[in-house]
Order: sequence, then structure tokens, then C-alpha cells
Amino acid sequence: MNAVSKNRLPKKKMTRSESTVASQKSESHVAGRHASIPPCDVLTVKVLSLRTPDEDPKHFAIKVTYFDQLILHAIIKSIGCKDEEHTQAIATGTLDYDPSDHEKMSLFADSPLAVSIQPLRNIEEQIDKSQQSFSSAQKQHAFTRHLEDISCCNVDILSIFLSDEASQKMCVKKRMEPLITPRMSCRKSWDNLPLLTMELLVDRNPVNAAHHKLLKEANWMKVTVVAAYNMYIPFEDGYDYTIASKTPLTETNIAGVVKYGHGRREPKRFNGTNFYPKWETLRVDQDAFTKGDQKLQCRMEDIQNEDDIDLPYYMNRILPYHTAVWGSFHRTLMYKSNEEWFYRRFKNYKWPIELHIHGEDGGFSFMGFMNLFRLLYPGEKQLNIAVPLHWISRDTMQQECGCDLLLNPIDKAPSAYYERTLSPATVATYKPSKLTTESIPTSVSTLTASQIRATGADDNCSFVVVEVRLARALKETVTPPIIPKHEISDMLNELEARLPQKRECVGRGQLEKTWQNTIRAAAGSLRKVAYYGNTEFCSFNRQLSETRTRVELTTSCWQDAAIFINNSFVVQDYLHSEELFEELVMMAHACLMRSAYNTLTDTEEFPEMEPELRSARHARQMQDTYHAMEQYMQLLINHPREANYWRELSTCLKDLDREWAIACLNKSLVLDPRHPLTLVSKGAMLYEEDPSAADPFFLALLAFHPTWTALWVIAGAYFYNRELFLLADMIMDMAKTKVDVYYVATGTLHTKDWEQELGDWWDFTPLLQGMSLFYDAADLLLRLRAIPLAEVCVAHGLTESGECSTYYHMVALCCRLRGDYKEALCHLSTGLEKFGEVSYLRSLEAECLHRMGKISESMASYVKAGSCISPFSILMSLACRDEHHKRGILVDLVRRQPSAYAWTVLAYDFLKSVNMVDHSSLFSEGQAASTSCARSCAIQAIKLDRRAGRAWLVLAKLVKPSVRRIHCLNMANMCGFKITAEDLEHAAMPSKHSTCHFIGKALQECRCEFCEKMQM
Repeated sequence: MNAVSKNRLPKKKMTRSESTVASQKSESHVAGRHASIPPCDVLTVKVLSLRTPDEDPKHFAIKVTYFDQLILHAIIKSIGCKDEEHTQAIATGTLDYDPSDHEKMSLFADSPLAVSIQPLRNIEEQIDKSQQSFSSAQKQHAFTRHLEDISCCNVDILSIFLSDEASQKMCVKKRMEPLITPRMSCRKSWDNLPLLTMELLVDRNPVNAAHHKLLKEANWMKVTVVAAYNMYIPFEDGYDYTIASKTPLTETNIAGVVKYGHGRREPKRFNGTNFYPKWETLRVDQDAFTKGDQKLQCRMEDIQNEDDIDLPYYMNRILPYHTAVWGSFHRTLMYKSNEEWFYRRFKNYKWPIELHIHGEDGGFSFMGFMNLFRLLYPGEKQLNIAVPLHWISRDTMQQECGCDLLLNPIDKAPSAYYERTLSPATVATYKPSKLTTESIPTSVSTLTASQIRATGADDNCSFVVVEVRLARALKETVTPPIIPKHEISDMLNELEARLPQKRECVGRGQLEKTWQNTIRAAAGSLRKVAYYGNTEFCSFNRQLSETRTRVELTTSCWQDAAIFINNSFVVQDYLHSEELFEELVMMAHACLMRSAYNTLTDTEEFPEMEPELRSARHARQMQDTYHAMEQYMQLLINHPREANYWRELSTCLKDLDREWAIACLNKSLVLDPRHPLTLVSKGAMLYEEDPSAADPFFLALLAFHPTWTALWVIAGAYFYNRELFLLADMIMDMAKTKVDVYYVATGTLHTKDWEQELGDWWDFTPLLQGMSLFYDAADLLLRLRAIPLAEVCVAHGLTESGECSTYYHMVALCCRLRGDYKEALCHLSTGLEKFGEVSYLRSLEAECLHRMGKISESMASYVKAGSCISPFSILMSLACRDEHHKRGILVDLVRRQPSAYAWTVLAYDFLKSVNMVDHSSLFSEGQAASTSCARSCAIQAIKLDRRAGRAWLVLAKLVKPSVRRIHCLNMANMCGFKITAEDLEHAAMPSKHSTCHFIGKALQECRCEFCEKMQM
């Protein structure tokens, strides 16, 4: 009995928590102490029966304890093997506890009731033999036989404290297992073990109602440490293996340290994924029977393994002597008020765990970090984690877990954990038996300060397997209630009956009959509205409440559309057509959400984009190809394995050197063989040389990207041109049915706007919904310079939908990109004759005329084009604009589509009013503001492109200190400007007749009377 009743807590001065569990003391109390005793609840333990396989009833001594508190100690009589139910208690004991003491209630969660029984004859025999004279060996043998007859069980009593008021009783039937596992020949079957029936009752004090409510809402957290694998040294009995972690405590002390001691060598047939964990509080006090009731079961695949540890290799006893097993758990309460703290802790920090090995000659200290973020998922309440161990470090613990070290690290730890140069033979044979520096082989004694040795026995890290379980998930799964269709129909019918049948749209004060006309007018104006204000808005402003910008105009139309649908939509009309109803709702929702996202999202700044990439795209979209190539080269020096940069450089080089473009594209394909743009570009290049060799790339497009309609259309055009008509028809049918449904809801997968890879220098072709899908595919191919396959798609678009302005624009672009300017002008003239003054046709015509050196005719075309859209066309057309409108155009351009080119031109526009020759008047009244604005514009240009030479030249003209001026001149010289300080005094502005305004050579000096032809 001494082994069973051994005290589990060290003797010390009793705290408030311990006083609440202690039995009520006897009669002698000081009068003043009665008032300090808190109101307690009472736990009553009743023993109803003890069933044994013996036919004759026997007497047993039963003992029920909690920690060192004796609750029940009595002599009971078994009922033999008779199947009888007893309701009368044969032994009773009580335990007082204070529900307001959160720390003590957590002890109820972490410790069970320990119940032990032994036959009464054993006690009598032990007393008789103790009075006789025996040798020490005989006494030890008798004591061992005495322990073999003791049976024990543990009763988890936490659930009775967390139940509601209606459930204050708990009935328990437990099999009493032997305290010491008997020999195989003496073991009994499970049905022949004694069966104990107990009843637990709780008498709750009404004064503690608030605390009862807190306990009812409380959760609990259970941390089970399974084992540590691949340990740094083999397991030895002369050393103590201790693990420490944290568990929640009270509101004032949210997390406390718990320890798992007595790590032992891995037992035979131990399975780390299927065993009964032990009560750690009993193991610490060296109780022989500590087995719990709930089995830990999981699969190897369910263990969270973020570091890709080879779990089967280590957990299947490959290195059993490098494994230490705990197989025990700590469990504590987690009150509702503390859950918010745990939310923040799981989000921001990891959960700590430490492993310490103590010995006479020193020891080792390790730490690990458990990622418990998945416990924040709805319905998630259990995690099995493989936690890699690191060498102990206070700074790392503070950074990862936001706390100090849990236990004091080993002070006398040898320096064996630092990295050493180990040969394979040394690693295989090195198994030190002592934790001393003398046992380290001399071949590995050289330390490397910059590296640290792995924490495992081999070159990998050691790790601990831990299970973390909650009583209930922190976030419960929410299942919406099912509402039958007939109830929905009844509600809608009732709603429609209450509302008037005929309603009018009140958006913008317009009636329903005029709304459709307004939307038609808005759609037509959107095709002609520029990025800056002009008189074309006057006739349209009044209908849309003085709309000033393109974004506001677009959102105004969507607001009118939303109001119209809201006021005029009758659900009953679509209730009996589910497919039409779902399709209409999904399309309206997708369109409105896309418009709202585009309006609210700031698309002018791209902080995540590399500066070189942004300036390279600007240069390529301004036809400054050589500068773009230099920027891409600089970008690839810093990011040599970025496949997207190699592809963009390849697209840029297609206008300069085809062989180098092929090499760069092959490099991109090797680094990322699945990117859709890479596959399209490579397949199109092979199509020009050997059409049959491009088959794998177009088949890969269909396999890897099944939701991008344009790719399916490109593949269909390719197979059609290969005369595989049946396959091409099947692909197009899929594109127009299943794939196109996703396309309508989400749009293209890659945008073609400014600042993106697919942006280009021409005014983009308006590809409206309902047009031929081949035009969208051709537009994508032209941006990748896949001209032959783009011509195939344009031809299919003409066959499918006939002639339109889009067709002539794309045909002219194909000719223009091939370098055939006359053919492009022929197609543009035909399109303008048939479809009138279309701005994007006129702007392309002006660019082709400028290429041919016909400057005056080019300016006339820009005048007819009116407003242009692309930054290239806007800056090219500035020469034909009124001087009063130029600055407004430039300000609007740098606000919407900022680039070094636009900022530089705006800086020179500000400098026109400043006399650069006479420095005395530089800061005269009226010129200081222009000078300051010019300086600011130059700085903005340099921010966007570090090699903007013209911007450096502007700063060299404007800055006063000579040191700054010399620095700006040096930077301008590095960017291609060969100019000295003396030349700067007489540097004249470019001619006002210059038509290019530095586009094409915007980063170089240009003083021509009439701009020379831009050379690629």
C-alpha cells in the first residue's frame, strides 16, 4: 500500500489552491478564519460494487486518492461473478473544492482520481510476516508478491466539472488492472479483471453560479509528447531526459511551464502512432500505474511535417538507441476569456518546446517550435506535429515564440554541438557514450564559428512528435440551415404581393424608358473618351451628373445598371427557370464585382515590381527597344533564374535579333515549362519553322490551362492550319461552351493594360463581348510577336464575323510589325473608308507615316484621331496639340500612366517659360514655380528609371551647388550624354517643331529641326 499511497506533491506550505482541496478540518477553528474560507462545492465518491471472477465473495481494501489527499479508504466486499446491479453505496468519500480557484481546477484536468484495491488477506499476511524474522531477500520477495496483487485504475473527473447544472452525476465502470504487469503465464483476460462500479456526485453551491458558468464554457488543451527521435547521443540510463512546454493557466497567468520527465528507452513493440498515453502528473511522482483511457491513434501521413522529415525511416525503429519515449500528456483548462489571447498567440507566434539532457559530465539543451496555426481553422481541434529540434538560443526563442526560455539551459554543455567536418566513416561510427569533450574524436575537434552542427545523430536534425488536442475547436464549423424551395417561393410571393407591380428607376432621376438610351450613349462614348478632359464631354455630362473622368464615367454606368436591376427585377419571372436565373445572377454579380474592384484598387503604383522591370516595360512600350534590352539584362544579372524575365527579354529581342530571342525563350522554358505565355511563344516560333514540332506545346496548353479561352482558340487555329479539322472543331466547341462560361465570369487570365507584360505601344483594339474569339487570340499573339499565327487567327475572325474595324486594325498591325508600312497603310485606308474616323486606326496610320518620314501627314492623322489612348501615341501627338492643352494632357498622363518618358517631357514643358541663358532671372517672379515643378518632374523620372539621362540633364541645369551639378552631369554622361558644364550654359532647348518629343530616343539628346526616323 505504501507504493500506491505515496505522496505525489512535495511537502511545502499549503497555498490557497491546496487548502480548497483539503478536507475540512475538525472542530478547532479560530473564529476569525471562518470568514476567509471561500464557499466550496463538494465532490462525493460512492463505490457501488466490485465484481470479481471468483465465485465466493472476498473482502478488499479500497483506496481513492487525489494527489496526496485521501478521499476514501474502506473495506468492501466483492459480489463475485453474479450479474447484479447495486444502487446502494458500500463506501463513500467526499472532496471539497473551490470552483473560483482556476489553478486548482486546472489540476483536476491534469490529474485523475487514483483508485487501488488489494485483497484483505494480503494485508493480514504482510502484517504477520513483518512481525516475524526474515532475511532482507525474503522480505523483498514477499513485498514484490504483495504488489502483484494490487489492482489500480485512474478516473478522469474533469467532465463532471465542465457539465451544466442538469448533469451533476457521473457513473463509472472501470476494469482494475494490475499495478505491476505479471508474467505471461499469470496474466488474466480482460473479462476476468475486477470490475469497479462507482458513482460521482457534485453538490454545487449556488453562491458559485458565476464560476459554474465559466467552467461550463471552458475549453481544455492537451499536449501529448510521444517521443524524441534521432537524438544527438544514444540513450543512456545515467542521464535524465526532460521535456518542457507551455499550457494555459489562469487569466492573470495565461501560460505556465509544464515538464515531462523520466524519458525512457524505446520499449519493444512501441508504436508512436497507436498507444495509450500516460498521466504525466502521476509519472513525475513515480506512480507505477499511470495509463490513461483515451488511445492516441493517427496515421503517419496525418503528422504535420513542415520540414519534410523522413518520418517512416526514424519512427520504424531504424535507430532505436537514439530514441527516447515519454508517451505522456499534460492537460489544463482554457477559459473563454483567454481564447482571444490564444488567437493572437497562434497567429503571431509558435508554441515552444524544449528538450534537456542532464548528466554528471554536462548535458545538452534543445528547443523546438510548434506551428499551431491550423487550430484556428474551423472545426480543427487536433494536431499531430513533428517538431524539429534546434540548439537552445534565447534570442531565437524570443523571436519565434515571444517568450523566454522555459528551463535553464545546461551550463556545462560541451562544445560538441558546433559544426565539424565529419567524414562519412566518422559519422557512421561516432556513437559517444559519455557527454564529455574528451570523448569527441580528434578528427572532428576543429570548430567552425560560422556553422552549427545538426542536432541529430546523423547529419539531419532530431525531432519530437507531439499531439495537441482541444476539447472543442476554437472556431466551430458553420453549416447554413437548409431552406426548402417551397418556403423560398412562398416568401417571394408574399414579398411581391406587398410591393407595387410597376416601378420606375430613380437612378440619376431617369425613368425606366430612358435608362437604356443612356447606357447606349455611355457605351458609345466610352470608345471615344480620352484620358483627359475635352469638349466632347459637354453633351454627355448632364446625363451622368457632370462626370469628369473615364473611371467615374464607367462606374456611373454600372451604378445606373445596378439601380435599374434592383428596381425592375421581378424574381417571380425567373423563378421557374433555374438555369436562366442562376446565369443572370452570376453574370451580374461578376460584372459588378469586377467593376468595383477595378475602381477601388489603386492600379497606379506597383510596389512589388522591380524598378528595372518597370523601366524596361516602359521603354519597350515606348519603342525604345535598346534601352529596354539593357534594363532586362541588368534585371537578369540580379535574378538569373526568373523565367518570366527571360521570356520578356525574348519578346523584346524579337524586334532586334531572332537568334538571341530563341535562346532567351529556351532559357525561360527550362526554368518554368508550364507558364502559358512561354508555351504560346515557343509554340508560335516553332510554327514558323516546323509546324509539326509545335504539337507538344499546344497540347500542353490544353492540358495545363483549361480555363483560358484565348489559349484554346490559339490551339484550335493551329490544328486547323495543320489540316486536323476534326480536332480543331472539337477544341473550338469546348472553347465556346464550357471554357467560355468561365471566361465570361472572370475575363482573361492576364491583363493587357499598362504596366503589365502584355502592354504594348499601339492603341489597344477594343475587344467587346460577343465578338469573335479569334480576335482576342490574335491580340495576344501580336503582343508576343507571333505574327504568322496571329494572321491565321485574324483570317478565321474575318470568316466567322465578317469585316469590322477590329479586323482592319489587326491586319494593319500584322503588316506594321513585319515592317511593311505601305501595306499597313493600305488596310488602314480601307478600314477608315468603310467605318469612319476610328481613333485607333488613325493613330496607327500616323505612326506608320512617321516611320516613312512623312511628318506633316503624320501630324494630320494625329489631328484626325482626336484623343489617343496609349502613352506612346499621346506623346507622339503632342506636337500637333494646342500649347494651352499640352500641359493638361501631360499632367493627366503622369497621373494615370507614370513613366520616366512622360515625366521628362512634362519637366521640359515647365522649362519653356524659364530663360536658361540668363541665370539672373532664373528665380524671378513667375519662373520660380516652373523651375521647382521641372525639378520635381525630373526627380520623379529618375525614381522610375535610374538611367533617365534627360532627367539628369534637367537637374544639372537647375541645381545650384557645383558639387550637385557635377554629379548630375556625371550621371547624364553615364546615360549617354557627352556634355560639359560649359556646354550646359549654352544648351538650347529642342526645336518646337520636333514631332517625336524625344520618344524613341527619349533618354538621349535630340535637337533636330524635324525628327529623324526612329531606328530600331
